[in-house]
Amino acid sequence: MDVIKKPSKKELVNLFKIISLLKTASGGLWVREIARQTKMHMETARRIIIKYPKIFEEYADFTNYNINLKIIRLKNQNITPKNISQFVGN
Repeated sequence: MDVIKKPSKKELVNLFKIISLLKTASGGLWVREIARQTKMHMETARRIIIKYPKIFEEYADFTNYNINLKIIRLKNQNITPKNISQFVGN
């Protein structure tokens, strides 16, 4: 069983920025767009998304030109600051 360390305050702020954004994006967004809209570095957004697989899911979206875009969306739309601990560790 993988143990996830408790996130820092800054990481929690960034995590909630991503969660808030994805709650408004019904179909999900790709990582670059998440980073742009939350004003964080793309690698920071990617790292947070990968670190919390209980929160985020990735799926492939094929465009008309057969380009595979990896779209990120929330697994659970009911994540709040009060219940986040069940998704990110103690």
